[in-house]
Amino acid sequence: MYRIEGPFGSFYLREESDKPMVLLASGTGIAPIKAIIEQLQHIKSQRNVVLYWGGRRPSDLYLNDWLSEQMLNMPSLRYVPVVSDALAEDAWTGRTGWVHQAVMADFPDLSQHEVYACGAPAMVEAAQTDFISRCQLPNDAFSADAFITEAEKAKTDTPA
Repeated sequence: MYRIEGPFGSFYLREESDKPMVLLASGTGIAPIKAIIEQLQHIKSQRNVVLYWGGRRPSDLYLNDWLSEQMLNMPSLRYVPVVSDALAEDAWTGRTGWVHQAVMADFPDLSQHEVYACGAPAMVEAAQTDFISRCQLPNDAFSADAFITEAEKAKTDTPA
């Protein structure tokens, strides 16, 4: 007999809502966001969805082709790539800066939205703080999964 125990996370699509969604990812935080997009497609959701994905360099945004394909299949999905440290040889002409600040520039009022954020803890924390304090996002409309590295875990596990 085998026993399996699944994850107990709280990061999942709230299907009961019909509010427009902002999906926010940095780096590999795109993985859980990709799962949410796939779930939205599976349930044939018509919710408006804007994905902001940030990386240091354009090459960090490794799912661009997949996302372009999804926008063809899901007209309610829009994708905004954001790069923070592009080099001249990258020839980047898209959005630059911090990914959560791109959201704030486009959505100064998030009071009628839901936000799902994944990635670096600093980005997730800054987004939550700024969206709630400066963009009127309700506290209960922010869901997040901050990725903590093993090195960061070791720092917090070490007694002072």
